Amino acid sequence: FRLGSLKLQEVPGPAEVVKELIGYCLDSLGKLQAKTERLQRENEKLFSNWSDAEKRLETCVIAKAELELDLYSRFVLVLNEKKAKIRNLQKLLSEAKESAVDAKCARDSIATTHMVIKRENNYDASTDEESENPARASLPSALERRDSSLLGSPDVVDPAPRRKRRQRTAKPAGTGAKAAAYEAELPAQEK
Repeated sequence: FRLGSLKLQEVPGPAEVVKELIGYCLDSLGKLQAKTERLQRENEKLFSNWSDAEKRLETCVIAKAELELDLYSRFVLVLNEKKAKIRNLQKLLSEAKESAVDAKCARDSIATTHMVIKRENNYDASTDEESENPARASLPSALERRDSSLLGSPDVVDPAPRRKRRQRTAKPAGTGAKAAAYEAELPAQEK
């Protein structure tokens, strides 16, 4: 294996050449040592900065974990308060709905009672057809005059009292127990 060849010339003063070579090597060695020291100082400085950054990072991680725990604990408290408030509002809403339904039922039952009493009071009053058409009731038409001979016979029964009875005993929706109590009172009143 051969890298190359070199021809050396003979030097008249070898001591001087050796002196120059040693001087060059010493100069290069000094420069390299200064560069190494400078790089070593920079390396130490970077290492200390890295150590400081690592310590700061660890403190930040710890502070972040503590902050998260604090925020989560506060959030849990706020969330629980909101849930309790929502439950209370839902409870109040359901109670309000129930009371509204109860009040409506009470109004309906009162209105039904008033209607029943009004019907009882109006038992002797005229029928619906007579009250709706007072002019027709007072002036009989030709058709009514023709049928009046049939109504005058003893075999034909007037339907008006039956209609009144049906209206009086009709059960309005939502009366339930009050209608049953009213029906129980009717036979007692008739006796």
